[in-house]
Amino acid sequence: MFGFFRSIKSSQTAAPEVLDPQTQHQQEREQFQEVLQSFNASRIEERLKVLDIFLSVEEHLTLTGLEGIIRDKRPELLDREFLKETMEMFCQFGFAQKQLFETQEPVYEHHHLGMHHDHFICTRCGNIQEFANDELERLQHEIARQFQFHSLQHKMEIYGLCASCMAQREPALSLQYAANGERVRIVTILGGREVQARLNDMGLAVGTCLEIVSNHSSGPLIVASKGTRLAINAGLAKKIMVAHACRHADEP
Repeated sequence: MFGFFRSIKSSQTAAPEVLDPQTQHQQEREQFQEVLQSFNASRIEERLKVLDIFLSVEEHLTLTGLEGIIRDKRPELLDREFLKETMEMFCQFGFAQKQLFETQEPVYEHHHLGMHHDHFICTRCGNIQEFANDELERLQHEIARQFQFHSLQHKMEIYGLCASCMAQREPALSLQYAANGERVRIVTILGGREVQARLNDMGLAVGTCLEIVSNHSSGPLIVASKGTRLAINAGLAKKIMVAHACRHADEP
């Protein structure tokens, strides 16, 4: 849609000055206006209003979420195609980043120059939490150097369960409700001797740790135990009560 644009004030190679959010947002607004004017873009004032709203929200926004805010604050701008085009312009001109997380609608976040962060994504509630760690960044660059690889950009996405979702869970739950990638420990087996014997034949007993490889409604539950994959049907999974076995417990 748009080609390469002229350099603007923020493209200097020097380390960016740390600014308060209000000053930073004002500078970004002025820079975006300069870019739009250099292209004789249409609806500049309206796009600047969308930018003001986007910069005022310190969270990841889907296009649907942005529409909700626009509906409350600037209903005259409520045009999905216009908003989508404007958000894509924010991304192309370096004022926003579009993130595609698994199982979620694409989200947009601010792109502040000279600042990098990674993400925790909760697979249950969809909450996205940013984090930054200088030691992790240093280690990634060191690994790239060891492989003689010149890295240009990178991102880390860690999927799991947020603290809020973990706090809402029962201490023990049926295996069928365990999340993909989760590690659990069998705490109780419901049922008589037949069920016990069947699970024993599979090498499963109270105290056994399992990793949830695949848990989808369209097929059998696949777990891993002692390096072996096992398929467990829904009826049997209901009878296996498990507790979350946090990976952190293995760390010194």
